[in-house]
Amino acid sequence: MKINNVKIRNFKSLKDIDIELGNITLLSGINSCGKSSFIQTLLLLKQNENRINDTRNPIVNIKGDYIDLGNKRDILFQEAFDENISIEIKSATMSSSFIFKNKDLKMIANFPLLGVEESFNLFNEDFQYISTDRIAPSITYGLSDENIEKNLIGIRGEYTAHYLAKNKHKNIQIEELNHPNSKTEQLLENVSLWLGDISDGIEVKAKVYEELQSVNLTYSYAYGDTTTNDFTPLNIGFGITYSLPIIVAILKSKPDDLLIIENPESHLHPSGQSKIAELCAIAAANGVQIIIETHSDHFLNGLRVATKKKMIEPEQSQIYYFRKEKNSLATIADNLKIDKNGRINQEWPKGFFDEWDNRLDELLW
Repeated sequence: MKINNVKIRNFKSLKDIDIELGNITLLSGINSCGKSSFIQTLLLLKQNENRINDTRNPIVNIKGDYIDLGNKRDILFQEAFDENISIEIKSATMSSSFIFKNKDLKMIANFPLLGVEESFNLFNEDFQYISTDRIAPSITYGLSDENIEKNLIGIRGEYTAHYLAKNKHKNIQIEELNHPNSKTEQLLENVSLWLGDISDGIEVKAKVYEELQSVNLTYSYAYGDTTTNDFTPLNIGFGITYSLPIIVAILKSKPDDLLIIENPESHLHPSGQSKIAELCAIAAANGVQIIIETHSDHFLNGLRVATKKKMIEPEQSQIYYFRKEKNSLATIADNLKIDKNGRINQEWPKGFFDEWDNRLDELLW
């Protein structure tokens, strides 16, 4: 189910904010201006999905698998006139509001468009969140049959190797996500080819060792008519390990899935950042809803170029620049639009990916 709109009140710096989501939504802005807080509201609802439908247990869990928010004092907007935090979610078929009241964070949920027998189900089973704190290179990785059966690779991408080993021959569900050079629609081949756009000639392999309850992940490189020996992730660039969960999450997705990805640009060369943006654009154009938190102008420009190349329609993208209101703790989110030529014709807010221009002015003058 595609989320069309999210309204938030009194959550951290989000005093009163209204965000329209596209097929792909970019959240940008300087540090500590509310980007992560916006994502945390969605994770909070996901974390409490079962409680939302159980009126016997209305107390919100703010310390769980997805997020640990400390206590209510930490998450209530400091200048709030009351102690209620509210989140309103709208889709084409649903409008739901959640109010978290008093010191116990008791939740009051309202589903005006749901029938008597229906329950709140904002996130389908294939919801995937990839944290900025992704798993580091390692010789072996853990197993999780429970996550793999749910088509998940872990918040930190920690079960990506296991997922690849178990689903290497599975076909990609969105045809357009197959790499232009792929000979099959199989997941592993396409993962290697998209990784090859980041690091030329790379090939990834994953093998489960049941007796050791672990997975081995290795990489090799093709050059000329030959191939190198296999290397462990410890001997491959850090950016490969960090980008692998993102590529796998996108390639395993299907229409109506929701992906939330933080800092996809981490440890990647600018060309790799642009390529990840292109892959996200293709998925979004084919019905996957993606929310990206990024500080990368290369990611933004990759999306703009993808729009110009008609990989995605302009109206399928939403871009926001988060900043603080003058003389206030409250966040403002400026909405910018990409046109069919990949241009942003509005006046760019101060601080919105303008650092290169600012430094260039200093160099020239």
